[in-house]
Amino acid sequence: MTMLLNRRSFLSKTVKAGTTLTLGGTLLHLSACSNEDIKRPIFNLLKDPDGICDLPAGFRYTIISRHGEIMSDGHAVPDYHDGMGCFAGPGGEIVLVRNHEIPTYFPSDPPSQEPRFAYDPDASGGTTTIWLNDKMEVLKHHLSLTGTIRNCSGGKTPWSTWISCEEPGTGLGSAWEMGKRHGYNFEVNPFTALEKVRPLKAMGRFNHEGVAIDPATSIAYQTEDRVEGCFYRFLPNVKGRFEEGGVLQGLRFVDRDIIHTSGFPLVAGKPYACEWVTVEEPDPEEDTVADQAQAQGAAVFVRGEGIVYDRGSIYFACTSGGQQGMGQIFKYTSDEAGGHIELVFEAEEQGVLEKPDNITLSQWGDLVICEDNGYDTQCLVGLIPEGKLYYIAANTQSEWSGACFSPDGRTLFANIHKDPGMTLAIQGPWEQLRPTA
Repeated sequence: MTMLLNRRSFLSKTVKAGTTLTLGGTLLHLSACSNEDIKRPIFNLLKDPDGICDLPAGFRYTIISRHGEIMSDGHAVPDYHDGMGCFAGPGGEIVLVRNHEIPTYFPSDPPSQEPRFAYDPDASGGTTTIWLNDKMEVLKHHLSLTGTIRNCSGGKTPWSTWISCEEPGTGLGSAWEMGKRHGYNFEVNPFTALEKVRPLKAMGRFNHEGVAIDPATSIAYQTEDRVEGCFYRFLPNVKGRFEEGGVLQGLRFVDRDIIHTSGFPLVAGKPYACEWVTVEEPDPEEDTVADQAQAQGAAVFVRGEGIVYDRGSIYFACTSGGQQGMGQIFKYTSDEAGGHIELVFEAEEQGVLEKPDNITLSQWGDLVICEDNGYDTQCLVGLIPEGKLYYIAANTQSEWSGACFSPDGRTLFANIHKDPGMTLAIQGPWEQLRPTA
C-alpha cells in the first residue's frame, strides 16, 4: 500500500511526502484483496462469536442502542445510524447525539413520530439523544430532532451543540422533490428535550455531509457529498449564532489550473494557496450551490464527507477522491490571505484502507477513519502521523459511521449503519494497540 502523507500538526512530527510506507506483513497482505468477492482478512482482530464486532485482544464492546428498541419517550429507535457527537453531561454523564440517515421513499416518506415538533411532518429523519453513565448504561434516550431527511453527518460546535446535516440527493425521487424544502443544517441542543428548530438556511442548501468549526472565529467548514461537489466555509454574522445568518463561500485555488482535486496531480505535503468565492444564492430552488461556486473557479472535491478541526487546521475526507477514486484526506489551514490546502492521504491500492467516510481524532492525536467500501468487511482504522495503520474494529453487516470519543478518551463510540442500525461503545488498552513509528 502506498500512501501520501504530510506533516500532521496534532503530533508535530514530520514525514516525507510520497514515500512508500513500511507496513507490517499483515497490512501488506491485505493489498491482495482487490475486489469485493475476496474475503478480507484482518489478522489482528479476533472474531466475535456473536458476529457483530471483531476487536483486538483485550478489547470489548457494549451495544448501547439498536434500531427498534423503545426509548424513554415511548418512540422506537429509528434506523440508519450515522454521524454522532459526544458531550459531557452536567453531572458527569456521557451524552450522545446521533443522526439517522432515513432514506427518501419518494413520493411518500414515513411521517415524523412527533409531527408537532417536526420541521416537516412528512419526514421521519432527525436525531436521537442518549444519556449514559460511566458503566455504559442508558439513563434516558429520546428524539431530539425530527421532520428532516437523510441526516448524514454533522459536527459539534464550540458552544456544545450539534449541527445535523441533511443530504437530500438530487433529481427525481430525491428530497428536492418533497413538498417542503430540504437540504439544510439544523442545530440540536444535547441537553434539552425535543423541540422544533428552524433550518440554518444561510449555511446553504445542498448535499450536506459534515461540519467542523474553528473555535477562534466560529467559521464553519462544510463538506458536500456530491461527485462534483465543493468545499465550503460559512462566515457567521455573529460568532456562535448561526441562526443570525452569514456568508457562504467555496474554496478556489490561486493556481487556476487546479479545478478538480482528483484530476490534477496534487503533490502530497505541498501547500497550495487558496482563496474563497462567495455563493450569491445559498438557498436556491434547485441544487445549484456548487454550480454557483464553480462558475467562479471553485475547485471540485469528489464526495466530501468526514471533517474535523484540530489546532488551527481542518481535516476532511473525500470518499471517492484521488487518481484511483478510492479516497483522499485533505488539510486546510487558514491565514489572512485565504489559507492553503494540502493533500494528506490518497489511497492508491485496494485492500488496506479504502473509501474513508466519517473521521474523528483521538485524544492522543491519531485519525480514526470509518470505512464505506465494497468489501465484505468494513473497518474502523487508525492512522498515526508516520503513516502506519492499525485496525480497531470490523464488521460484516454495514458501514461504520459516527465515530467519536468520550470526554475522557477511554471509550470510542461508533455506529453500524443499518440492518439493524446499532451504537457500540468500544473499550480496551488503547496504548497497546497503536503501532510504533
